[in-house]
Amino acid sequence: MSNENLPELTEEMCNGLLECTADELADHEEWVHSTSVPFTFHWEDADDSVKICHWDDNREAFIAQRAALIDAEGRNRHLPWNLYKSLGLNWLDGYNFIQRIGNCAGHSHKNAGKTSSLSNAMRSGRQPREIALCVTYGIARGNGTMRMGSGLNLNPMSRWAATVGNFWTSDFGRYNGGRNVGQWRNPTFRQHALRTQSIIVPLPAPSFDFVYRACAAGFGINMGTHIFPTSARVNSDNLAVPRDWRRGNHAMAFLASHKGVTTGRPYVYLENSHGARYVADSLHQGNQHGLHIDEEAFRQMASNNPFRFGTWYVNLMEMG
Repeated sequence: MSNENLPELTEEMCNGLLECTADELADHEEWVHSTSVPFTFHWEDADDSVKICHWDDNREAFIAQRAALIDAEGRNRHLPWNLYKSLGLNWLDGYNFIQRIGNCAGHSHKNAGKTSSLSNAMRSGRQPREIALCVTYGIARGNGTMRMGSGLNLNPMSRWAATVGNFWTSDFGRYNGGRNVGQWRNPTFRQHALRTQSIIVPLPAPSFDFVYRACAAGFGINMGTHIFPTSARVNSDNLAVPRDWRRGNHAMAFLASHKGVTTGRPYVYLENSHGARYVADSLHQGNQHGLHIDEEAFRQMASNNPFRFGTWYVNLMEMG
């Protein structure tokens, strides 16, 4: 694998995820319960209220139905990078790009929401919006005002994306590490963001089964961990899987799930924001921004209380 054009993995880039205090965790849990509603089709943008969905029987039945549809239509066809191509999208920042500071929580939030929107676009016939990740990230970091820089956990990221929404790249321009956020108070831009609010579905636990089933339905999940893969090898299922690991408080996104063609082993696809540093495999031509995680690798990443960086969540975005 060529390392050409890959960024150096600085400590800032590998440790952009902050730990929560006990009070912060309790406050977030109280907020989730106080605003939670049954699972519905909230991404149709009925209003600008904060939308938090809890796991319930309706949600379970819905993701099972969505997963069955994707299986019937072809799971490879529904991989997010293939959906991006088949929808004929030409986003300013493209399908994926590289973080420049320690704002991994914003990148993983964007990647999870991008995945859900690409999948929903296939069902709704509507074009998904390209999201300028730095704006909501900065608002979350400043707890309602703009404060750019490195370091955030998943709880304020989810809370503010559900509250102020996700700002549009068409309003702010291409990603430049956060230097383009000066017009975040523009009322037109803020109204646009409210048309693409996040609908947050908090995970009850960092469970491989939960993640697998949610991703099988075409939904992306924002997650945090204390260890992550930095390179890949191709295994007997002809999939890129972890080779080298690095310790660091880092956020990434689970985007898809499938089973190995040789072993039948279940995998979830993990997308990073550190460049196309993972080798090509049977599902992706050329070096890629992510790789496939089996249950054993998942257990490594989910060990040592990963929710201390904030509750993992499905990021469903309104279609705007």
